[in-house]
Amino acid sequence: MSRPMTARASMLTADAISRTAYARFLPEDCLPETTVAASIVADMFQYLDARGISSSVAARECGIALTWPPDSDARVGGAAMERLWDYVVHATRDPLIGLHLAESYNPGALDILGYVVLNCSTVGDVLDRLSRYVHVLNDGLHVELVRTGATAYCRATFVTSRDNYLLRRSREAIDSLWGGLARELRRLPVRPVRAAAVWLRLPQPSAADAAEYERVLGVPVHFGASEDRFIFASADLDEPIVSANPALLQAFEKHADDVLSRITRAGTPTRRVMEVVASRMKGTVPTLTEVARELAMSDRNLQRALRSDGTSYVKVVDELRKDLALSHLSTPGTSAGQVGFLLGFSEPSAFHRAFRRWTGQGPGAFMKRVG
Repeated sequence: MSRPMTARASMLTADAISRTAYARFLPEDCLPETTVAASIVADMFQYLDARGISSSVAARECGIALTWPPDSDARVGGAAMERLWDYVVHATRDPLIGLHLAESYNPGALDILGYVVLNCSTVGDVLDRLSRYVHVLNDGLHVELVRTGATAYCRATFVTSRDNYLLRRSREAIDSLWGGLARELRRLPVRPVRAAAVWLRLPQPSAADAAEYERVLGVPVHFGASEDRFIFASADLDEPIVSANPALLQAFEKHADDVLSRITRAGTPTRRVMEVVASRMKGTVPTLTEVARELAMSDRNLQRALRSDGTSYVKVVDELRKDLALSHLSTPGTSAGQVGFLLGFSEPSAFHRAFRRWTGQGPGAFMKRVG
């Protein structure tokens, strides 16, 4: 981050949550809580200080302590984050604080994800990386990019297998997410991209608040929707990014993968399944039964655990294949045929169809772009 924190905030010491919390054993009836990157909290503190509201008082009232600059591995627990949002809403008297923070946040608040998206080649790549690395910012949040013909959308859902404050209070996080996405899609591409529509589960607000949502998001908003969506034309996914740099992207993605690995070290069910499948995927895809056996679980319990993570075995395998395909095809000397075989596709055409579904282009076009 470029803006210095004020003296009040810089005096904060200690950390909000132990970085080794994930390695601790927890009894079955004690769910670990979700966490948020300290960089996001630090940006909120700067926002408060800039408006004459003491960040040190906010931190003390909410039970949060941060060093300055924030440790790159520091996380803030979900319960403290929930208290902070409540405090900020009342201190600023602004129920739309999530939207307004999104308008003014420092790009450094995005941590390593900010550097990743800055170096992506297209809008589609940006949204793919957002879905992959959003846990770096908030590990209670899922973001999925869905392609549906002429339109595409990002869908936000919440982790249910942990103590997740977003299941109790999600408004500010969703407002910040969609507000930040609207800002970046206007700023990063060669041609600014605007949403075609935005859906919010939030009930219909006052006319003044609805107008403010439209101002910030740049499009009419459908309130009381079945889920939270950011919708745009599929053609927009191909818009190039001004600052694209494939070499830097590869380096930053490696860093992001390392951060994500540390965050999930204890291993959610999804993470453990991915590790087993990756180790066994050498020309064939292991069955759910084989994976369950290695994890000492029944098929039914494994399926239930994955559902609690908001996913399924089929989705986990598909996502892993996608990540491995992108990684392998970015390595000089590899071929689409080799990669398709390695990932267990029965024939080259099946791999080509899957790759086009994942990225909107064939393997050959992808290799030319990153080569």
